[in-house]
Amino acid sequence: MNKEKKSLFGKMDVEARFGLMRMGVAIAIGLGLAVVLIVVAAKNPGESLKYFFAGPLQILNPAVKSGLAWNYFDLWIQKIIPLLFTGSAVCIMFSANKFNLGLEGAIIAGGLSCAWVCTLLDGDMLAANANPVLCVILGLGVSIIAGALVMLVPALLEKFFNASTMVTSLMMNYILLYVSQHCLFATSLRDAKTSKYSNQWTEDVVLTAKKFLGTDFTMRYGFFIGVVIVILAWAFLFKTKWGYKIRQIGQNPHFAKYVGVSVVSLGILVQVIGGAIGGLGGATVILGNYNYYYGIEMTGFGWDGVTMAIFSGNNPKKLFASCAFIAYIRAGAQIMATQPGGPISEMTKIVEGVIILFLLAEQFLARTHRKMIVAEAKKKQALKLAAEVNE
Repeated sequence: MNKEKKSLFGKMDVEARFGLMRMGVAIAIGLGLAVVLIVVAAKNPGESLKYFFAGPLQILNPAVKSGLAWNYFDLWIQKIIPLLFTGSAVCIMFSANKFNLGLEGAIIAGGLSCAWVCTLLDGDMLAANANPVLCVILGLGVSIIAGALVMLVPALLEKFFNASTMVTSLMMNYILLYVSQHCLFATSLRDAKTSKYSNQWTEDVVLTAKKFLGTDFTMRYGFFIGVVIVILAWAFLFKTKWGYKIRQIGQNPHFAKYVGVSVVSLGILVQVIGGAIGGLGGATVILGNYNYYYGIEMTGFGWDGVTMAIFSGNNPKKLFASCAFIAYIRAGAQIMATQPGGPISEMTKIVEGVIILFLLAEQFLARTHRKMIVAEAKKKQALKLAAEVNE
């Protein structure tokens, strides 16, 4: 066992070990705060804690007495999916120090454009017998283009007019939000029965498979698409020349420009790629959860991408674990909130905020970091002396 531990952690340098320890301590503090909040606010703290920490792993929903209901576990998977897309997009952009915050608008544009395609091809406006697979493919393709165009606007404004990307991208979010509301209220996309949803398309045009393998388990294909996006994002950043140049820009843009890297062009490229991933994520959320466009459900995902990038250190290799953790505590909080006397699920925002504050605090565990560096230096010096003595 000791040999296995040594082989597993022996290759990790001081910075890697410290980063892992720092993350663990920050998460422990956040979860400790969650326990305190639950104990103070819940009428039955024991039951609430059980649902918060173990609820998402509960395969069978005890609320259903007949048949199989995989709702709790499925809720966890459902919450992971958008985080995979937004986290990948922000990791790519932040690696080049491009703080384009227009991902929220890209997701809305992706979901809205996908809804238009599905409504036209498979709704009441045209043939009801359209090919569902074709609708899904076209919907996803159009969403990628829409998301990329949304993020391209702030990038071009920065290039030609030296406008702040952060400000213009935030304004784009508001523009796209109200454009989507206009479409739901005043265009042919609107369902005449309500102003909250769009016209519906058939339930065959979805990215889910219910009753999978003869059970009530819901197979969410968006999860597998998200995993592929994370893998491609990691391969792009760490296995391609473009990715190396992008990370070089993020570390030192002046040096990158000096050695011939096209800083401006690659800066625009990462924002377009981020927007394309965001648009795809928006369409995946719509096709994975609904057969209509539901605008309210499309907000907030862009900011989640920033959270995921911070948790993973802009490294898609660590992104899946970060998304799974955040989705887990959100699912647990939502399950807990549905129980009698359970606290509100929004408490997870407090927990996430506390963890991020500690991760961003440069002096957090700084003394421990220095001690680890000194101990590592002494260890190397001792090994060097021992090698000289043996010679």
